[in-house]
Amino acid sequence: MSLTSAPGPTGDLPDGAGYDVVIVGGGPVGLASAIELGTRRLSVLLVERGDGVVRYPTAESVDTASMELLRRWGVADAVRRSGFPADQRRDISFVSRMSTYELARFPRPCNADRHSTTHGLSPEGGVWWPKFWFDLALRERAGTEDTVALRHRWTCQGFEDGDGPEGVVVRLSSREHGDRTVRARYLVACDGAASPLRKTLRIKTLGIGSLRDSADARARWQGAFVRLPGLRTRTPHAPAVQYYLINPRRVILGSLDGGDLWRVTYPLRNAESPSPDEVRHTVADALDCPAGDVEVLDAREWSGDAVVAESFRSGRVLLAGDAAHRMWPSGGHGMNTGLGDVANLGWKLEAVLRGWAPDTLLDTYTAERRPHAERMVRRAWRNYRADNAILPDPALDDPAAKEARVRAGERIAATRRGEWRSLGVQLGVRYTDSPLIVSDGTPEPPDTAEEYVPTARPGHRAPHVTLAGGGSVLDLFRGRFTLLTIAPAVDSEALARAFRTRGIPLDREWIGAKGARRSYGRAIALVRPDGIVAWRGDTCPEDPDALVARVTGRTAGD
Repeated sequence: MSLTSAPGPTGDLPDGAGYDVVIVGGGPVGLASAIELGTRRLSVLLVERGDGVVRYPTAESVDTASMELLRRWGVADAVRRSGFPADQRRDISFVSRMSTYELARFPRPCNADRHSTTHGLSPEGGVWWPKFWFDLALRERAGTEDTVALRHRWTCQGFEDGDGPEGVVVRLSSREHGDRTVRARYLVACDGAASPLRKTLRIKTLGIGSLRDSADARARWQGAFVRLPGLRTRTPHAPAVQYYLINPRRVILGSLDGGDLWRVTYPLRNAESPSPDEVRHTVADALDCPAGDVEVLDAREWSGDAVVAESFRSGRVLLAGDAAHRMWPSGGHGMNTGLGDVANLGWKLEAVLRGWAPDTLLDTYTAERRPHAERMVRRAWRNYRADNAILPDPALDDPAAKEARVRAGERIAATRRGEWRSLGVQLGVRYTDSPLIVSDGTPEPPDTAEEYVPTARPGHRAPHVTLAGGGSVLDLFRGRFTLLTIAPAVDSEALARAFRTRGIPLDREWIGAKGARRSYGRAIALVRPDGIVAWRGDTCPEDPDALVARVTGRTAGD
C-alpha cells in the first residue's frame, strides 16, 4: 500500500446548489462528520482546501471510544488492512539514547490483539493507525454514502448566516473551476486549530485555568517526517511504536509504517529556528548515526495549546474538532475528542433537520461537549507537563550508572504510565448535567482517568455486554434511539408508541444476555443515538410523552 494517500476528488460544483449540511475541512473529524451525516441520509457537501495527500502524518493513536464509533460505521476492521503491521506491538520505550540503555517500557499489544486492551469492557480497543491510512479509510467510507459529495482543492472564502429559508450562504472557490455559491441549512466548521470560520464568527477561545500562562504553554516544537533506513536493526532496544530519548536532548520518535518511516519531534530552544539540514543533523546526533543516514521528507515547527471555544455554536454554524478545542498531543486525545464531537452532533442535526426536535436541541451540543473537552485539555496538559519534567542527564549513559538508571526508570514509570492508561477518560464520558438526561438519583460513579467503571446511570455511555450469540450490545445501537428491554415481563409499549407518534426513529431490542441486568441496573433503558443512556427504569414511565419531549429537547407541551 502506498505511503501517501491518493488525492481526493476535485470535481466541479453546481452553482446555487443546496445541502442539508456543508462541512468545511477534510481531516479526520470532517470526514467522520460526512460519514455520520451520510448514514442519516442527509445531503452533505464536504470541501477541503488541500488535495487530500498526507505529507506530514500526525495523530496515529485511535482510542477505544473512537473505534466503537468506527465499528458502527463498519470501518473498525479496516485497521487490519492498513499499511501498519497488524502484528507489531505498540510498546512505548524510554531510553537514555538510542544506542545505549532502556530506562522504562510500557507494553501494549499489537493492533491484531486490540480487544485485549479493554479487558471485556468494550468490544473494541485502541489501535495505532497512522494518518496515511486512517484518513484514506475514512474518505473511502464517506464515498460510499450517495448523499455525500467530497470536494478537495475547494476553499471556503466566506459565508453569510441568514435567518431566512436560504440558511447559510457559503462562498467557495477553486483554481480549476472558479467561484461557486452554495446553500446549507447548517455549516460545520472542521477547519482546524486556526479555524478561519471560528475567527469570522468571533468566537473566543478560553484558556483552561492558568494553563496558558506558563513557559511550557508557549513552547515551540520541531517536527520532522523522516526516513531512517535500518534504525530498527541498529538499535539495541526491542521494537516500539514510540521511543522517548533523554539524551543528548529530549526527542520523541514515532513509527509510521513499522519500518523506516518515523515522525521526530523535539522542543526548540530559545531563538532556535532550524533549517531542514539542521533538523537532519539534530536527528542524526540524537540517533548516533551519520547525517547521511537521515532523510528529511518534511519538517515544520508547531506549538500546542490548552484552549476551548467559548461556544461550539453560533447560529447555523457549529464547530467540531480542533476548531472547537486545542490541546497538546500528549496522550493522543485531540482527534479522538473531535470524533466524540461528531457522535454527539450528528444525531442532533438529523433531529432538527427532520423536524422531530427544535433548533434549540443544537444548544445542548456545547452544553454536553464543552465540559468533556475541558477535561481532555487538562489531561493532555498534565501528560505534557509530566514529560517535560524529564530532563537530559548525560550520567545515565555511563555504564557504571546502573543504580541511577534504575531510579530514573522508576520515576518515569511513576509519572508517565498514566498517559497510556486512559480508559477512564476514553469511555467515561458523562453528560449527567445535560437537560436531555433524566436522572434516576443514583450516585455518580468514581471518575478516574485510568480506570473505567461501567455504569448505565443516565448520562453515561451504555455499557458493553456480550450477547448470547456473540457480538456486543453496542452492535444493537444503529444511530437511532434504542429501547432496551432487559426483563421479559416488563411492558415498554407506551414509551415506544410515544416515539412513533412523534415520528422519531426508534429501535426496540430485548437482551437476555447473562449479566445484562447487572450491567444496566434496571429493566428498561433508553439509549440515545450516540450510545448515551438517556433514561432507565423498572417500569414504563408514567408520562411517556414528557420523557420523549425531554430527551429530544422539547418541552412537554410542544
